[in-house]
Amino acid sequence: MSKFITGKDRNQTEFFCLEQTVDKDNIVRIIDLFVNSLSLKDLGFKTDFIENGRPAYHPADLLKLSLYGYLNRTRSSRQLEKECSRNMEVMWLLKGLVPDHNTIANFRKNNPRAIAKVFQSTVSLANHFNLIGGKLVAGDSTKLRAQNSKKNNFNPSKIERHIAYIDAKLLEYQSLLAQADGDVIAQKEIQEKVIKSKQQKQKYQDYQKKIDDTGSTQISTSDPDSRQMITRNNITEVAYNVQTVVDEKHNIPIDFKVTNQNDSKAMGAMLRRAKTIIGHTDFVALYDKGYHTGSEFEYANQLGIEVLVAIPDVASHAPNPDFDVEHFVYDKQSDTLTCPANQTLTNNGNWYNKVNGKSITKMKHYKTSACLTCHLMPQCTKNKRGRLIERSQHADVIHQNKIRIEQNKALYRKRQAIVEHPYGIIKRQWDFYYIMTKKSIKHASADVGLIFIAFNLRRIFNLIEPNLMKKYLKMLWLYFDGFNDHFKAVVKEYIFSYTVFGFCNLQFNRS
Repeated sequence: MSKFITGKDRNQTEFFCLEQTVDKDNIVRIIDLFVNSLSLKDLGFKTDFIENGRPAYHPADLLKLSLYGYLNRTRSSRQLEKECSRNMEVMWLLKGLVPDHNTIANFRKNNPRAIAKVFQSTVSLANHFNLIGGKLVAGDSTKLRAQNSKKNNFNPSKIERHIAYIDAKLLEYQSLLAQADGDVIAQKEIQEKVIKSKQQKQKYQDYQKKIDDTGSTQISTSDPDSRQMITRNNITEVAYNVQTVVDEKHNIPIDFKVTNQNDSKAMGAMLRRAKTIIGHTDFVALYDKGYHTGSEFEYANQLGIEVLVAIPDVASHAPNPDFDVEHFVYDKQSDTLTCPANQTLTNNGNWYNKVNGKSITKMKHYKTSACLTCHLMPQCTKNKRGRLIERSQHADVIHQNKIRIEQNKALYRKRQAIVEHPYGIIKRQWDFYYIMTKKSIKHASADVGLIFIAFNLRRIFNLIEPNLMKKYLKMLWLYFDGFNDHFKAVVKEYIFSYTVFGFCNLQFNRS
């Protein structure tokens, strides 16, 4: 008799149904209910197809498969196709369907807007269970590598180097042709190299023309919308920049946007969207120094949103740091500055345009003739004409931010703990540090959208008691699927009542 645990006879016939293979508390059941509770047509998924040809897969099934994959750190369409044939949870979820990997990939890249609305549904779900505080948010960005190598990214200086190298090779080939006079075989080989080099040169010239025509600073050939960006410690990658806004109460992202720009002009647009999502402006937004831009402060002020943005280091210091610009006192009534030597700097009333990249900022120039006779001038400036101070049109709102930072240092220190939490999970735990899709920023947005949907669902599922979640999702399912329009208002009112009177039963049993 064997002393070991033995398995079953592989030739033994057994009967089972898919329902028996999945435990009642398995998260896959909540994924199924969540997707069933959505009105996919209203979200923008295509649900009507022509009758000719092979029937299409319903978007609900493909969305369930995608969410299951992302929640289980699997994004590859080929890998998901395999899971459909060997993973009992996926078999249960899709009722035995096995969509082709092209179908799975096309579903993802063709539905960026609908996927973004599914993300909004997760925010609404979190808000329904009072998981969104709406009082304190933090914004930041993270770089996700694109499907485009550095070798296939070009800027004018890189193109110029390539063309110079090819020109040098062409001169070399001309010299070799002269030396190979009479050697037909050698001349033929060199001519082939000349033709190939000229084709390469034309390719780089076409890249330069495209950069000139579009006004861009660089071009990527595999994923045209991606850009080479600094990721950390001056290390660059061809990537996308993902902006997010995260609510402080449970570190739940309430908004995201995939961009190929840096952070300097991103804050205003994200605040406008946050205002719409939260439904009011009575919240504080925390940002790091990369967002310290005067025009963005102006926009936040117009929106009526209080922001705390870290103050960047001074770009250039005076010979003696005690004479840095921050030590010059501005008087609004007289529109003058007083220097540390107690001299008054005035302006001529004119505004000057200061160009920084594509943006233009209006500046006033402040100076005084007293510099020329001041014994402290060597400590203040190296300019023989005296000190000249520039003050931008946004100086007032920038100063207001400085005061808020000084008065709320403890509050600002929460920023990193709030906004870095999702990035830590997504990039370090889930290994989602790159974009799966390529060819456009829209396709990248679909991939990032599914990442944040998965994060929010995982967060919500960990915070809300599973049975309560199931009951709520089942009622939503009835609302969208089980009733006609006449009864939907009644069901919606019932769901609202259940929320109000059943809310005290919420159990935040997991962190």
